[in-house]
Amino acid sequence: MNDSVAHKTARYILMGVLLLLCAWMMRRFLPALAWAVVLAVACSSLYERWRNRFGGRRRDFWAALTFTAAISIVVVAPLIYGAMIAVHEAAGLMHTMTEATRTGTPALPDWLLNLPGVGEWVRAEWLNRFGDPQATAGTVARARPQVMHWTQFLGQQLFRRIMTLGFTLLTLFFICLNRERLSHDVPHAAVRLFGPTARPLLDGVANAIRATVDGIVLVALAEGAIMCGVYALVSAPHPILLGVVTGVFAMVPFAAPVMFAAVAVALFLSGAMAKAITVLVAGFIVLFIADHLVRPMIIGEGARMPFLWALLGILGGVESFGLVGLFVGPALVAALISFWRSWVRAPASENR
Repeated sequence: MNDSVAHKTARYILMGVLLLLCAWMMRRFLPALAWAVVLAVACSSLYERWRNRFGGRRRDFWAALTFTAAISIVVVAPLIYGAMIAVHEAAGLMHTMTEATRTGTPALPDWLLNLPGVGEWVRAEWLNRFGDPQATAGTVARARPQVMHWTQFLGQQLFRRIMTLGFTLLTLFFICLNRERLSHDVPHAAVRLFGPTARPLLDGVANAIRATVDGIVLVALAEGAIMCGVYALVSAPHPILLGVVTGVFAMVPFAAPVMFAAVAVALFLSGAMAKAITVLVAGFIVLFIADHLVRPMIIGEGARMPFLWALLGILGGVESFGLVGLFVGPALVAALISFWRSWVRAPASENR
């Protein structure tokens, strides 16, 4: 009996050491693995319905391949569109800077120069830095190394994100391909390690991920779509791109105002004060309804935990794990709450 316990303890210690070593070895790929697991759990019911459309011996392969391809199109298409807009805007900016070195910059609008208290200062700074073509050429020449540095930095970050996205989609494909085996093996291993309480723990984590995806991603997409219509209504430049970026910002609590406030400031600086006010008012109304009514109801009911804990899990997850923490954080909090509930509701004799 003692030998059996000793062997079991040694086996668990070995498994833990191997797990930590593998996690350390693959630490660069952990975000991609986490994203793949989040997508697989969030889309499990959707994938099951998609899988039922296929038949034959290669059913799982073709279902997993086409589903992963569809996810990649949904994710990659906005990125390609945004990259095309960014390249176009960058080319226009470089053309403007080149023209400024030759002819000088155009005059500022009258409404900006007539602002009380700052109009004269703005005029003086503008003429001092950009009014003379030779001074403008010197400013552009001094700024060029910084622009090159930031371009290189952005290129490196973009390459890393593309690699993470590629490994995420590859991992998602294999998770979908082996869905039946994983759906059996993971709960079975958890029960063997932690006992019968592990199954409701896994169910709580899965429900938290699904509820977080519904409450954060879907609500954020709805916010982005509504604000896209608002941007188009006020004739803001690139309303589709701005709407997509607003939707991405809306996934992080309290971050959406940064985006539509920036659009409002840009409209205000162009002289469209009424349009700027329209964007601000519409943005805060949409934000209030989404964050105080829709999102708490979806996350609280789906994850079966108070919205305060869901909010803390989201904020703490983003701070600790980055963007994927939006879903990992609430999942960890849901696991803790599930464990706590199962422990405090069990008979006292089982807790000893």
